[in-house]
Amino acid sequence: MSTSTRGPEQLSRFALEPRRAVGPLRFGAAVVDYPDLLIPVVIDAVEREELEYDEYAVVGLEEALVVYADAEGRIDSVSFYESCLVDGRELIEMGVGELLVVLGAPDDIEAEDIGDELELLYAYDSLGLTIWTVDGRVCVVQASGG
Repeated sequence: MSTSTRGPEQLSRFALEPRRAVGPLRFGAAVVDYPDLLIPVVIDAVEREELEYDEYAVVGLEEALVVYADAEGRIDSVSFYESCLVDGRELIEMGVGELLVVLGAPDDIEAEDIGDELELLYAYDSLGLTIWTVDGRVCVVQASGG
């Protein structure tokens, strides 16, 4: 399980419904609809030019979740770093074998060198998920809508 210091109730409030929502956050909804929940991540001007999306943190879960909004200010995707509950199952820290049992065969698998580590990315297109693994364990889940 994750080494998060956050309470399980706080993290479970943001369970993932693939292609639909992350807790109260609906894919495709305007970020301005969540003024008490989302705060913009401050990025320097040079980095801002290179990004296609605006980044938002979830209040109280600033290191656990990152919300990405498109140019129209609508929620496009969410990255999970500490916890990702899907149908009551925790994906973060899950072994690849169990992941394949829970979600089935991925649509695609890619290898990516990040620093000194080799990460394997599992794409589940029908679920809108890209799952990063290191040393056979899930470390990041990115979910998108639509």
